[in-house]
Amino acid sequence: YSDGHMHPVHAVGTNPSSTVLLSATDKTLLATDMVTAQNKSKFWGHAARIEYVCSVGEEIYATASYDSTVRLWDARSRSREPLATFEEAKDAVTCVKPTRHTPQLVTSSVDGKVRTYDMRTAQVIAEDAVKPVTSFSMTTDELTIAASCLDDVIRVWECPDAYNVTGARKKVQRKLHSHHRSEKFRVECDITSDDAHCVAGSECGVVAVYDLGDGRDGDGGPGGVPQATVLRRHTGPTCSVAACPDKKR
Repeated sequence: YSDGHMHPVHAVGTNPSSTVLLSATDKTLLATDMVTAQNKSKFWGHAARIEYVCSVGEEIYATASYDSTVRLWDARSRSREPLATFEEAKDAVTCVKPTRHTPQLVTSSVDGKVRTYDMRTAQVIAEDAVKPVTSFSMTTDELTIAASCLDDVIRVWECPDAYNVTGARKKVQRKLHSHHRSEKFRVECDITSDDAHCVAGSECGVVAVYDLGDGRDGDGGPGGVPQATVLRRHTGPTCSVAACPDKKR
């Protein structure tokens, strides 16, 4: 897929039916037909590089940019102007994702905030993670968020039942650290489909798999050390890796 790309590609995604490839090349969003590999539409207007792209619907796309904005684009419209622009962030926006069960949009920013936009009520709930947030992931029920921050810590909190109420606070429940490094670069994290583990990249070349089990001590393991499996880079040309907790070997 090279049609329309004039600069390095920094982010990719697809629409829900996986028929359209979304790609960000510098400040421009391209929508490409997955079958024909031909560019369908092009959207521009950001003042800085696009960092993250996602699909809010089959033909509604979202982009997060270093210009501190999130923009929604309507592929059905003839206008190339954004459908909506969110400018609450005070620094680069690193990630944007829609919720599946409610009409909400969640964003993270280098200003340390994770913001939730309610599309029905036009309300914004901002939670301060204190440190710059490079990425985040939500559980399948969308009641728990894990945010990767630039202090070697992944902060995990549960959203309250009254999530849509203005001013509702998210309480940081756990801090995952010790097994990965994230101080200078954008490191992503993701929660597995069974909501049992949080997987994180690292600046030191490992992949850390944190256990999201009981964690009653607040850090996920005895003595305040998070439980994790660490996958390290192999020195050989090819390798296969399988890892599991000791009790299941």
